[in-house]
Amino acid sequence: MPYIITEPVKIPGTKLGYAIYPFQNHFLDKTRPLDENMFKLYIFELQASKFIEVKKTLYQKELFLSMRNSNLVDCELKKFIMNNEEYITNLDEMMIFLSPNVKKMRL
Repeated sequence: MPYIITEPVKIPGTKLGYAIYPFQNHFLDKTRPLDENMFKLYIFELQASKFIEVKKTLYQKELFLSMRNSNLVDCELKKFIMNNEEYITNLDEMMIFLSPNVKKMRL
């Protein structure tokens, strides 16, 4: 089942966080029919604090809503982290988070 996150979530073992924002169309907007079935994935650099504070947006991508959302998000997160290894602080924690057997969030 697709899931929607609207607040940044910290990725353990990294200086990164991510958020998923659904597209919300107003009835007066002129949109294509496909725009209603999309969401945006953002990956942020987080500030060093005990709270989740966004320092800057590093990556954003539009994806289609589907039953495979969690797999698509996991693949995009893995690709980004592997291409930007300077944000990794603890490899073991990060690998546990990215493991397919770990639930990311309960609704």
